[in-house]
Amino acid sequence: MTFTVEDGTGVAGANSYVTVAYANAYHGERGNSGWTGADALKEQALIRATDYIETRWAESFLGIQEHLDPLQPLSFPRLGIRNRAGLDVLGIPEALKRATAEYALRALTAALMPDPTVNATGVVTGTREKVGPIETETMYSGFLRNATLRAYPAADRLLVGLLAGGGRGRVYR
Repeated sequence: MTFTVEDGTGVAGANSYVTVAYANAYHGERGNSGWTGADALKEQALIRATDYIETRWAESFLGIQEHLDPLQPLSFPRLGIRNRAGLDVLGIPEALKRATAEYALRALTAALMPDPTVNATGVVTGTREKVGPIETETMYSGFLRNATLRAYPAADRLLVGLLAGGGRGRVYR
């Protein structure tokens, strides 16, 4: 698959909301030294970040998807979103671009949606061990979704203005 950036025109086959150059500038301005490596690795991280956004937030975005191309795979561009000044948000919002760069920084070194630990009892959300006298406690969640999508506050907060209800009720731990 080719790295293809959505430019706000409904690009067929788009798999990222930002270019490597955008992410480089964004992280450079903030001194994020973790944003390193070959462009191919950065492209992969940006694709994973965009996948994460689409998986976690697509159902909560304000407005309606603007199908400029029937093969448009991403949630943006959208119609019916206004900024604080009451003006229509066109193309790819800056907040979405920044969030993509933030998620991509994390995607360089870890899975954004790691597979949960599951045993016969359920989804393991935590364990506690005590060495003497020996004691072990395992915590479980009855909801697989809560175990697989976690919060990334620095990136999540950037999207609040684009989400119905400000994204409340959609932060998973």
